[in-house]
Amino acid sequence: MPFTPYHFGPGLFLKSLAPRRFSFLAFVATQVVIDVETLVFLLRGQFPVHRTAHTFLGGSLIGLGVAGVLYGAAAVIRHWPVWRLPALFSELTWEGLLIGGLTGGASHALLDGLTHRDIRPLRPFSDANPLLGLVSLEALHVACVALGVVGLIWLALRRPLWQDQGTTSER
Repeated sequence: MPFTPYHFGPGLFLKSLAPRRFSFLAFVATQVVIDVETLVFLLRGQFPVHRTAHTFLGGSLIGLGVAGVLYGAAAVIRHWPVWRLPALFSELTWEGLLIGGLTGGASHALLDGLTHRDIRPLRPFSDANPLLGLVSLEALHVACVALGVVGLIWLALRRPLWQDQGTTSER
């Protein structure tokens, strides 16, 4: 995918399906961190630009790292009143961060593997890319945007997710 934001659509859809267990923050942060690899190699003019971070294993490990960093940072902001909203509570829990980070890491290799010739999503186990060409770039972009729109609408319609729950025993 040429632009990381397309990756956010499937993440928003997943957030709408499991708003109390999935961290969209960790998902998005993982997507961005993974694409730093591409940016560095593009700026250096070194090819291939998609390397270790763009594998299922590398992306998942990055997702774990991002989840850990965000969990540490969450200690500072977790007590702010806005985080009492059920839709946002999972953004800072270890479970939500872990699921969001791992899903973000694995899905990045999946989505980019569909369209980029230099991706080897199964490394270090295989140099094959069985995903390449399964769908067109246009269809992939449309699907990512559509998933994001559906996810956003579904989240917006789930009113109880946006009502302050006060202090809960979950924390």
